[in-house]
Amino acid sequence: MNKKLKIYSTIFVVAIIFLAASNTFHYSTYSTCSTDAEEKLELVECPPEFMSTDTLPNGEVRTTRHRYFSYTVNVEPRNLPNQKVILSKSSGKTYRVNLNKVNLEVPASQVQSYYPRILILSSLLVVAVVLVWIGILVFKLIRSIRRGEIFVSKVAQYLETTGILLTTLYLYTFAVSYISTQYFISHVHIANYYIVFKNECDSMYIITGLALMIISQIILMGKELKEEQDLTV
Repeated sequence: MNKKLKIYSTIFVVAIIFLAASNTFHYSTYSTCSTDAEEKLELVECPPEFMSTDTLPNGEVRTTRHRYFSYTVNVEPRNLPNQKVILSKSSGKTYRVNLNKVNLEVPASQVQSYYPRILILSSLLVVAVVLVWIGILVFKLIRSIRRGEIFVSKVAQYLETTGILLTTLYLYTFAVSYISTQYFISHVHIANYYIVFKNECDSMYIITGLALMIISQIILMGKELKEEQDLTV
């Protein structure tokens, strides 16, 4: 077994153990409580910062939606004493509604920092570039296989590079998600709720990536065995 195959196999096993443990034991970092004694969640008419209405001279009412930024965050209730809950009553049945993920909308006029938005947009650009790169490699890989080129260095290189890109994509999206969530944890407070970090990255990226890296080394080993057999014959 070559050195790379040993390394990739070890990393694969560690990744499987980590993913299994993270799904079993949930670790979350929580935002701090707000110091505002009057904080509350309430159902109100849409404030003018988001949408305003004007009556034209002809009596027509014109609605103007103002620019805003939106962010999606995971939340958990604080479980405060005598905390009110959200109830849904319909058709004689009552359900308690628990919020786990919310979309925060902030008027553009109140945005104090564009850091999270820049981080998210830049991450989307990086992900798009990586996915295009992977698409090109997959196309080349399929073309080589259709030509009957399997146990060759070129195919192994395509598989290894694709695997590295998928693994890197998982780690990158995890890092961006963690950093952006930590920013919201430090700067945003939601009445009666904590903002929490949860790993929602697709684990198939890292599993598939590491598997492709292992297969690439197996192909190289097959290539070496084939060359040895050809020399023997």
